[in-house]
Amino acid sequence: MAALKGSVGMGGVNSRDDVITIQTLLKKAGSDPGKIDGVCGTRTILAITNFQRKFLPAPDSRVDPGGATWRKLNGIADAPPVLQQWSGDSSKWTQEKKLQSLNPGLRVNVQKILDTVKAAGFQPKIFFGWRSVQVQEELFKQGNTKVHFSFHNAQKPDGTPNAYAADIVDQRWGWDDAAEANGFWTALGDAAKSVGLVWGGDWKDFPDVAHVQSRQNSELAVVKKESGL
Repeated sequence: MAALKGSVGMGGVNSRDDVITIQTLLKKAGSDPGKIDGVCGTRTILAITNFQRKFLPAPDSRVDPGGATWRKLNGIADAPPVLQQWSGDSSKWTQEKKLQSLNPGLRVNVQKILDTVKAAGFQPKIFFGWRSVQVQEELFKQGNTKVHFSFHNAQKPDGTPNAYAADIVDQRWGWDDAAEANGFWTALGDAAKSVGLVWGGDWKDFPDVAHVQSRQNSELAVVKKESGL
C-alpha cells in the first residue's frame, strides 16, 4: 500500500505524488478521475465525491491520510471503537479528554502546570493535547509549524493518542497580545521548566509560547518511528 503524506481533494495539500496515488486508487475502484497526471482538477474531485457517496452521507470531496476514504480506497476495515472515540476535532475535546490524550508522564506534569498557573490567578486551558497528522499538515501549510510530524502527533502502536506535547493558553486571551501583557506566557514557561519540561517560548528560531513538551527535539524522529508513522 502506497503512503499518503497529505490530503487530496477539495481544500487539500494536493502534492503531485499524493494526487497520483489517489487517482490510481480511484480508477481501480471504478470512480474514474480521468488522466492520471498528478493534478487535482475538477474531474479528480468529482471522482472522490462519487466514490464517497457509496459510504458517506455527506461527502467532503477530500481524502485524508488514515481517514475513512483512504481506508475504503485501500480496502482497510473501519477503525475499531477504541480509535473511533478519538475522532473529531481534537481542539474541541473536553479538557479531561485532552489530558487523557497525553503520554501518562506528560499528563501528570501538565496537570501540575495547570494547577500552578491557576493558583497565580490565570485561567489556563489545554488548547491542543494530541492532534492528528492531517491537522499537523494543515498547520504546516498555514506556516504555523515547521515540521510535518510533531510530538503532538505521537501515538501508541494501536493508533491511540500518546502525545508528548500540549499547547496551553489562558482561556480569556488565547494567543492575543493580552496574554503577554498580563504575564501569562512567562508564568507558563516558568511552571513548565519547574517540572522539567521543554517550553517552546525558549526557541529562538521559531518561538512557540503556548507549547510544552516532555521530550527533546532531537528525539522527534525516534518518536515518529515509535508511533508507526
